[in-house]
Amino acid sequence: MEYILICILVVVIIFILLHLRPLNPKEVLTLAEKRRKGLIRSYFSFAYYPVNVDVKFKKAMESAGRFYLITENVSTFPSVGAGLLKYKKHEWIILGFEKNKEVVLIWTNKGPNNTQVFQFLDLYSTIQTINEIGATSVLALHNHPNPNPSRYSIHYPSDNDMEYASWLAQVLNANGVNLIAFVCERGRPYEFFSAHADNFYPLHNLKMKVETQNGKRWLMNLKLHWERITT
Repeated sequence: MEYILICILVVVIIFILLHLRPLNPKEVLTLAEKRRKGLIRSYFSFAYYPVNVDVKFKKAMESAGRFYLITENVSTFPSVGAGLLKYKKHEWIILGFEKNKEVVLIWTNKGPNNTQVFQFLDLYSTIQTINEIGATSVLALHNHPNPNPSRYSIHYPSDNDMEYASWLAQVLNANGVNLIAFVCERGRPYEFFSAHADNFYPLHNLKMKVETQNGKRWLMNLKLHWERITT
């Protein structure tokens, strides 16, 4: 037992001695990227649980497409959207426009059947709406109606789902807007795609922050190394 403790102590001492130096440029970038991922993860901290929604509103959703004003915390919006799409026999799409961690506007439209749905809101109108309300992100949800829930689970995205999300993300990211996409089944949302604009927690700013901390004191260097290599 004593031998094991001595070995552990030696390893700890070696680790400390090797990490008293300042981070090199590659390590600075790695830490900045890690911090950005953490900030994004914290911003979009979704709470997944069944939600009771307004049944009248759910039934009145315009199949041809319409905007609705709402106020919903971004963390609970995917569950709310999934609740609105629960038991729908056709595929539907919901676009939630978020700013300051609140979804303040949604667009909904119905698909032609239970296997596909198209976004009726054209890209020009989508970008125009984003600019008008100052949206930071778009949360895109669509449902997969399940003909036999006791036998099948169809919450995985299709190839068309992935192609649509990738295409929409390119357009939105180029305009400084994030995209997060979900498949909904039986009232539960499943995130399958996310792409964040470069201006959302800019990596350059985070890198500069690390650089201001780096190389000042050996103890700070050690702390930065520890942050870089741990989860």
